[in-house]
Amino acid sequence: MKSVPTRFNVRRQVLASIGLLGLGTVLPAHALGNREPKLETVASFDDDFRLVGIAVSRTGRVFATAPASVKRSRYIMVEVDPATGALRPFPDESWNVFKPAESGHRQWISVQALWVDEQDHLWALDSSLPSVDQSSQPPKLIEFDLATNQIVREFSYEKVATPKDSLNDIRVDLKHGYATISNAGNQGGVVLTKLDNGESRMVLAGDRSSVSDPEQHLMFGDRIARKLDGGVIVLQTDGIALSPDRAWLYYRPLTDHHYWRVPTAALYDTSLSADELAKRVQYLGDYALTGGLIMGGDGVLYGGDLENRTVVALNVVERKGKPALKQHTLVGRHDELSWADGFAIQNGYLYIADSHLHETNFSNGYPRKGKFAIFRVRLPRQPANLPAG
Repeated sequence: MKSVPTRFNVRRQVLASIGLLGLGTVLPAHALGNREPKLETVASFDDDFRLVGIAVSRTGRVFATAPASVKRSRYIMVEVDPATGALRPFPDESWNVFKPAESGHRQWISVQALWVDEQDHLWALDSSLPSVDQSSQPPKLIEFDLATNQIVREFSYEKVATPKDSLNDIRVDLKHGYATISNAGNQGGVVLTKLDNGESRMVLAGDRSSVSDPEQHLMFGDRIARKLDGGVIVLQTDGIALSPDRAWLYYRPLTDHHYWRVPTAALYDTSLSADELAKRVQYLGDYALTGGLIMGGDGVLYGGDLENRTVVALNVVERKGKPALKQHTLVGRHDELSWADGFAIQNGYLYIADSHLHETNFSNGYPRKGKFAIFRVRLPRQPANLPAG
């Protein structure tokens, strides 16, 4: 694995790595010959639904989550009617009523992330909470057939994840038969679940690529972001994305600027030791500090630049014989765009969940304003036969 410099000027390295030193941290899309796409509002929510995760089906159904990590919303997971903004608890009302003394088998504890696969099945990642008894209410992953809204498969993670872990995002690789889940807590890493038998294991935990660089931080202007208890916020493996051919997993810790990728062939290979797998990981360079990631069928990574309140696109390139990324701004600053964190790609659009986390989850963030919202922007033409990831 390529070594990573521990002390450097992040802004200078980011700009140098994309050949734009001296032009500024955020390059507008039009400066690259692209017209910035229009930011459209799909739905918005008051503070009784603290949006984080989103998914959009091939038929245009929109789903959203409000994890209970800081405060419990009136629903944990809903289907949103884009025409009216109405919320319908999914799969029904009873799942969205927290019952602390009961098994987590048929209730949502804290759904963090969603994914819709190529078969139009919806996957919901319930991360559970460190405050509950995870022997009876463990993290779980549930697959729904959207033709019937019925459960297809359910996977539980009490033997893989501890209360110190924080399962964060989900991608499903139908080509190879795996679900991949990022772990933003503890020592980071990713959980791999073999879909045909439910076998799960944590890999890359504690690896340099999975653990946030202590020399870098999420910044609010000149302030290091701090938790509600005043401690410095440190989040490990957070955003993940699969390449359209499912040959690569792209990933990064949230609270530094490093980007990484690993071949899925190595990731899924149970014969590799931890050291052997680590040697297959490739360092891509330093770019925008993004939360969630997604890769379009065109092979372009998209993410929210949390420190600059924009949405960026990152093309995979080769530089001096090594893989790297080339960054440009897809959506510049907008008054209504605050914290672009969750993403979905469907029917030619990039859907963006604005969760306002820097106004609700930090002790030194920004004043609370505006509504939680789902936006969308039109993307360049996407290949019809290659899925997002």
